[in-house]
Order: sequence, then C-alpha cells, then structure tokens
Amino acid sequence: MTQQKVQRLPVWQAYVFAVLFVLGSATMPMQAVAASGAASGFMERNTDRTGGDFRVFTSGPQGPRHCASECASDAQCKAWTYVAMGNEGPNATCHLKLVVPPAVQTPCCISGVTVGSSTPGRRTGY
Repeated sequence: MTQQKVQRLPVWQAYVFAVLFVLGSATMPMQAVAASGAASGFMERNTDRTGGDFRVFTSGPQGPRHCASECASDAQCKAWTYVAMGNEGPNATCHLKLVVPPAVQTPCCISGVTVGSSTPGRRTGY
C-alpha cells in the first residue's frame, strides 16, 4: 500500500487567508458576526427584526452581547434585536422574540437568530 503525504498550508498562509476572508466579509451589507456562546448564533449588524417580541428590557453596558446571551439562556427565544441608545429613548434596549421575523436593513440595530431557528431571507452557507 502506498502512503500519500498530506500537504498542509503553512501557518502564515492560513493566517493570510483568514484575514482576507474576514476583510472580504466586512463589505457585505448585512454582516453576520459570530456571537459569544455556541447557542447564540450570529450578530447581524445594521439589521432589525421587527415583531414577535415577548420581552423588552434596557440593555447593560455589554450591548448586543447581553441580548444574545439572554436569548440563548431562554428556551422560548428564537431571535433578538438590540436597539442602540437614542433610537427608542435614552437607553439601548433588547427585544427577545418568539419567532424569527424577516431581516430589515437599518443602522439602528443589531439582531441575531439562535442556532436551529428558522432564518427567513438567509441562504444556506451563511
């Protein structure tokens, strides 16, 4: 039996590829950024998901990560939207959702969908 040698990219090439991938992703109009915690899904910058709210609260200094964390810890939460301060009053707010509303592009908000939830408007591979 002949052994085949597996070629691997040198570390620097893998690093360059990763940096170029991230920079290329930054130009997408609705940028998805990984949220902390495996169950929290992705953060969609400049995106509002209106409707379906079951809980609305003032966000702490952690910002959208706080919303993602609260949603991930609540079994009924399917999606969330962080609204930056000055848009719904002096404080930033989190909206936890029972459903996954369609994404609407707007600079006021950052939204997210929990892993395993339906994501209207998304294509496979995101």
